Amino acid sequence: MGYMELFVVMDRSILGRGVFAVFSSIEKAQSFSDDMYRNTRFQCEVKTCPLIGGSDVPGRVYAAHFYDDFYDTHVFDGIYSESNLAYDAVGGKGLIIRFVIDSPEDKEIIA
Repeated sequence: MGYMELFVVMDRSILGRGVFAVFSSIEKAQSFSDDMYRNTRFQCEVKTCPLIGGSDVPGRVYAAHFYDDFYDTHVFDGIYSESNLAYDAVGGKGLIIRFVIDSPEDKEIIA
């Protein structure tokens, strides 16, 4: 298992920092973020994240968000190589979204 770094495009707001897409390079992530702002005026940020759980070349990754009871919202936790690792990290009230790296349109809420 090697270390893998991914680039996550996420909501810039303080609360509800949801993930929109996951990319293999900073250039692809920044281009997506710029396009999103140009088309919607939605503020995004690009965050560098290690892949938790490791994998040589995963095609799918899982963005985990834990549930914050106080603010009644989901907050980004990390990017995981397997859905069961993401679930273990955020529990039953968490939000887990499957992403295909470099394919922002290919995503699915799984928990």
